Amino acid sequence: MDTTRRRRQPALVRASLLDAAVQEAMLHGLGNVTVLSVAERAGVSKGALFHHFGNRQELLEAAYAECLARFGDALDVLVAADPVPHGRFTRAYVRATFEAMHAEDANWARFSLSALVEPAFAALWRHWLDERLDQVPDERGAPRLRVARLAADGHWLQALGGGLVESGPAGIDALRECVVSFTYDDAQPATG
Repeated sequence: MDTTRRRRQPALVRASLLDAAVQEAMLHGLGNVTVLSVAERAGVSKGALFHHFGNRQELLEAAYAECLARFGDALDVLVAADPVPHGRFTRAYVRATFEAMHAEDANWARFSLSALVEPAFAALWRHWLDERLDQVPDERGAPRLRVARLAADGHWLQALGGGLVESGPAGIDALRECVVSFTYDDAQPATG
């Protein structure tokens, strides 16, 4: 796409910059991401980057917010498809986490783990999760549901380091469904 055409499509430039920031973080580490490297990867000038983002931190926070939005979109699809009300959000959370970490292009999911080292990202994550759990107050404190969400988070961390490669797809699917089983009340059948 030529520069003139991109100038008329600021949403595409912004998306390209966010993707480039994630790619740079995955290749070189979060601390080594520079505005120049992101602009070069996105095929735009530093001026174009600064037109969309005031500084490096704003760019990285926007990329992290995009991670959360993508995860939220995937989660919403799974919530809508689940016929069992109790634990619906948590089942979607578990499934979306497993799917994201084992997607063909998991760079966005892996980038989301930068919340472990970047306080601003951790704050965005906590705020996002709190808002989501506010929508399902019966799930927030339910012990079995919390255990399932924590197990999904643990899987997210272990998958980042490649610790589940030996499990293979069938082993990972079995692990996911084991975690999902915690989201059903003992009296409710697991349907899905």
